[in-house]
Amino acid sequence: VGGGPAGLIAALTLRRNDIPIRIIDRRDAFPEAIRGTSIQPRTLEILESLGVLDDVMSISTPPYMMAVHGVGKEILQEIKWADEVDESPGIPYVGPINLHQSMFENVLRKNLEKLGTKVELGVELVGLEQSKDKVIAHIKSEEGDTAQAFQYIIGADGARGSMRRLLGLSFLGETKESDKMFVANVECTDIDRTHWHRWGEFGVKIFFMKPVPPAPTFHIQAMGVELPIPAPQDDEGIQAMFNDISKSTDIQLRNTSWVSEWGANIRMANKFSVGRVFLVGDSAHCHSPAGGQGTNTGVMDALNVSWKLALVQKHLASPSLLDTYEAERMPVVAEMLHLTNELHHLAFSRMPPSTLEAGRSEGRPGDPMWRPKQGLLLGVNYRWSPIVLEGREFEGEETLVEKSPYGVAGDMIRAGDRAPDATILKLKPVEEQTRLFKVIGGGNLHTILVFAGRQPRDLGAEVQDMIRYRQAGVASINLLAPSASTPQDIQDVGRYVDVGGVAYAGYEVSEDQTTYVVIRPDGMIGAYATSVAQVHRFFSLIMSEGVSM
Repeated sequence: VGGGPAGLIAALTLRRNDIPIRIIDRRDAFPEAIRGTSIQPRTLEILESLGVLDDVMSISTPPYMMAVHGVGKEILQEIKWADEVDESPGIPYVGPINLHQSMFENVLRKNLEKLGTKVELGVELVGLEQSKDKVIAHIKSEEGDTAQAFQYIIGADGARGSMRRLLGLSFLGETKESDKMFVANVECTDIDRTHWHRWGEFGVKIFFMKPVPPAPTFHIQAMGVELPIPAPQDDEGIQAMFNDISKSTDIQLRNTSWVSEWGANIRMANKFSVGRVFLVGDSAHCHSPAGGQGTNTGVMDALNVSWKLALVQKHLASPSLLDTYEAERMPVVAEMLHLTNELHHLAFSRMPPSTLEAGRSEGRPGDPMWRPKQGLLLGVNYRWSPIVLEGREFEGEETLVEKSPYGVAGDMIRAGDRAPDATILKLKPVEEQTRLFKVIGGGNLHTILVFAGRQPRDLGAEVQDMIRYRQAGVASINLLAPSASTPQDIQDVGRYVDVGGVAYAGYEVSEDQTTYVVIRPDGMIGAYATSVAQVHRFFSLIMSEGVSM
């Protein structure tokens, strides 16, 4: 229910698993408003796994440097507004891209249509009835009122949608009535399109202009306690507000469209699921746009619940697997709201809170617009999840599973973390260089990586003991040998060589022994195992009894 980014990602994931679905949206037309969206590196990885990244990248723009203006066109300084990670073979995308939401949704819809599914406009969910084995949806459209039974429903109808009300859920959090953000689209040819432009003072009145396609369009944002009330609605009013803040009349704005005002409503539902109905994206949580996390968090919600639903619908997993959606995602969302709330405070306040100042690293620019590395989402993890298995033994084991949903810089990698990428050599059917991300299943398969090590021994029996997962359509099996080694040739098993040692180093596994790493359909590490018995134990956590035994 809902054709925004979260609903479309859920639909894509389910259709890639050959699950029949219906996706409805109460709107009469797809939105054309140009609203800026930052797509973070972890989301780019997800889009790649779902086969839509090339389409997204072809229409995106880079994260422009921010031009801090004095009077009018005068640029006082250029600053980076978002941190990046260091380039690494394990991280293919080091920073965010920009893409306005209507274009993003259009790309997702086109890819969904290739799989035989279209978003049905003008169709609204108005009621729900749940029983032990189904959900009856009461649907309203121009063709009349109907009732239809479904196995499950995913609610992705946004913060103002009806899903929470129909489920009787609370929306916990706060509304900051005094914190308003004016947004609109304008055309301008008097400034460059290679910067995100800024005038004014935080906490007083500040004005942003970001270039978005098609030229000469800019997306504008303004906020502060001294903005005019009521907010302007036309060219003349917006020009007057801008001239006041920029202290100049040499930049002309025209052809205003999509004027609106955003209110700070920072909330999270008290539950992400009720029975057979699940909430994703803004239906489950809304936030300050200051952190650039909303769309990205919704994408991760949608993928998390959808790969699990697919396994259940295929009768490969118990319905109890679906309970882990809330267990995994709610702590991450809570941390996201905490992060974006802090960034919101910086953007809307004259003085940053002392706690944030004290927590700044030396390398962090002293600017309220600075976005830290946590926002890249590469550290998001599920270490505490009941369906991840860490089979290695460590000292201080209890500290390794403490909830830190956005990760800790410099920490060791373990089960529940994001699976890193690596450049590897594929041996069959022809020898060629590839990436580990090309091996990992895109939303529809687990991937068993057998880090074979240098010990010359026969892995045939061990692989044969896991072949049931491949035969059931649950997982692929791939042998990965260290550099200067050759993996054993086993039928129906992928064979790769870690020619640069990148994969063994990135996954922190020894070349002196065999290690099994199971990567989930969402690109997260489900298990580190030192034996096939531990691999079976992992799959017993999620699979139905007939598959895991």
